[in-house]
Amino acid sequence: MNFNRWFVTLLFLTATVCVFGDEAADLRKNLLSAKGADRIGILQKLYDLSLETDDVNYQLKCINQLINEAHRQGNTDEEGNARVLKMTLFYNSDLNDSIYEQVPPTLEFLGSNSSWKYYYETWTILVDALNFTGQTNTGLKEGQAMYDDAKNRNDKYGMGLAYYAMGNVYANMNNTEEAADSYQKSLNMLADISPAPMQLSDIYAYYGDVLEFQKEYHKLDALTEQWKDFLTEYYAKKDDNGESANRWAYYYLACAQAAIGEGDYEKASEMLNEVQKRTFSTESFLYMRWLYYRAELCRLQGFYDEGIALNDRRMRMLDDTSDKTEAFRVRLQRAQLFEALGRYKEAARLYYEMYVINDSINVHDTKRQLTEMNTLLHVDELKAKQAQEQARLEMEKAQQQRLGIIIISSIIVLSLAIFLFFRIRSARRLRIAHEKLEETHSKLEATHQELLTAYDQLEETTIAKERIESDLRIARDIQMSMVPSTFPDRPDLDLYASMTPAKEVGGDLYGYVLSDDKLYFALGDVSGKGVPASLFMAQATRLFRTLAAQGMMPAEIATRINAALSGEDNERSMFVTMFLGLIDLNTGHLDFCNAGHNPPVLIGDGTTEFIEMIPNAPIGLWPGLEYEGEEIADITNRPLFVYTDGLNEAENRQQEQFTDEKLLEILQTVPFETSEKTIELLRDEVEKHRDGAEPNDDLTMLCVKVIK
Repeated sequence: MNFNRWFVTLLFLTATVCVFGDEAADLRKNLLSAKGADRIGILQKLYDLSLETDDVNYQLKCINQLINEAHRQGNTDEEGNARVLKMTLFYNSDLNDSIYEQVPPTLEFLGSNSSWKYYYETWTILVDALNFTGQTNTGLKEGQAMYDDAKNRNDKYGMGLAYYAMGNVYANMNNTEEAADSYQKSLNMLADISPAPMQLSDIYAYYGDVLEFQKEYHKLDALTEQWKDFLTEYYAKKDDNGESANRWAYYYLACAQAAIGEGDYEKASEMLNEVQKRTFSTESFLYMRWLYYRAELCRLQGFYDEGIALNDRRMRMLDDTSDKTEAFRVRLQRAQLFEALGRYKEAARLYYEMYVINDSINVHDTKRQLTEMNTLLHVDELKAKQAQEQARLEMEKAQQQRLGIIIISSIIVLSLAIFLFFRIRSARRLRIAHEKLEETHSKLEATHQELLTAYDQLEETTIAKERIESDLRIARDIQMSMVPSTFPDRPDLDLYASMTPAKEVGGDLYGYVLSDDKLYFALGDVSGKGVPASLFMAQATRLFRTLAAQGMMPAEIATRINAALSGEDNERSMFVTMFLGLIDLNTGHLDFCNAGHNPPVLIGDGTTEFIEMIPNAPIGLWPGLEYEGEEIADITNRPLFVYTDGLNEAENRQQEQFTDEKLLEILQTVPFETSEKTIELLRDEVEKHRDGAEPNDDLTMLCVKVIK
């Protein structure tokens, strides 16, 4: 019974629901004059608001501002709280490497300030991160070390959290006995703390699932009574900001689990109705749990068609990332419903699926049920009487066995009816299918030992892959931070740009430098893809900004960048095509240098055309080149659109390109409103053209208009 990471609630975070844009702007304005604790309070609210976005970079920026301000004011309590929030943000953004790197110094800081509450909360995040990335043994060792540390200080809160973290690890290892013991010890520790910590609600939920798995329904029922007392007392003293509905929903779900297990179907139905009353998304974990138990209740009450309909909805939510235990029991429920409806072939197929996908849960029983089902399905029609007699004997024997054999005997009895409708030809086809199935079973058993060995290697490979993916996400975040995300707000200038890498990191670049009424801008495309291209891009971007700040002309900037990037240090012979421009915002005069890049488009009244340019070489290939510059006297009120070939060479599934002609047609026929809308329009057109095909190149666009 694995506990999926997305079920872990934000233990130390209270979300604020609000209209993000307007409120954030007001808070930023108030921040200018705020001091002391008020300033920290505003930064805390800004961080809460940032969680309403999907921008992890912005969230990190907000939390870092909060940490820095608390540190500047010497407010160690607020700084400690903010550091825990940062670790939580890393955890919920799957930035596991950042957790492993930053938890130790965070613990050192919290310990030096005796912030033991935040100290053990941060340690819990580390244990959970190890647990849910497959490093269960390491997570268990960290949990034990955390407990020993808290025990030495006689810190009940720390010991309680340590037992809670170890319970999660044991549950993920399918060691339900140790998990239940750890959760109970955690409850015993934390229940004595006043005021009671919110983590108790999550521990009740996890512990309840373990008790249901163990079929300890009486204990589960008793646990819900304690759970109810806790929630009632907790929310009587606290403004829940809307979070109590979700907490109560999990409580009522546990009540339904206990009632179903004890056969009290009326109470179970009432509890499931209470769950449904609470607001939750139809894509949430809570909704999926509700679907399963409502379908299970229908099955037990004999409402099979209704149960199948509910199970259908739950099955559609299963995918390759679904927990194996959950996938198994949803299929088992479906198979039992099919049997009850007499749909035996579909039930047999599901038993086979359960055998294939599950190598640790009830494998022996499932294989036995599958074998018995297939044996029944290929019985020769000429031996029907003998089979009927055998079925009668089997039924008499089943009445003397335990309740679990009822399922098997019912399969035998009901399956016998099948061959009354099958002729010899159908029996022959089933026999062939059975032989193929037996052959598949033989192959599976022959490779079982190889799979065990491969599993260990796969676990190591998966961990390494996740680390690489985390590194690439960090690299992408760093790369995206190197290109501007905000643009000048001036009445005489409309500037906007965007970059969309085809992979985690890319080789496109853009940038601008605004000095008084002089606007430098550049856009480029590095040869190649991935990390090498991104490093070359970073060098080119840094050089452009440095040289533009010195007031050089575009051609001279291109010459200097080429001198820096070409030569012996460029062992990969990488190069970058670039378009560099300088606009005088007073006159509209454009000086530019094109270094092997696509010709930009100049948009006018009724005339939209590519600029004719001198064919300078790309930057980085040959040292010693002197680049030639060009100029246009006035581009006032004429938007200039610059792009990389990820636009015009974008391919669909048939490998047909977007083309220069289509680009010109769109810019000619769609009236220009703003630079941002022009770029959004073309991005949408490219996506429409791809029609689901993967991007074949980075896509970067820049549009600028001088306004008079």
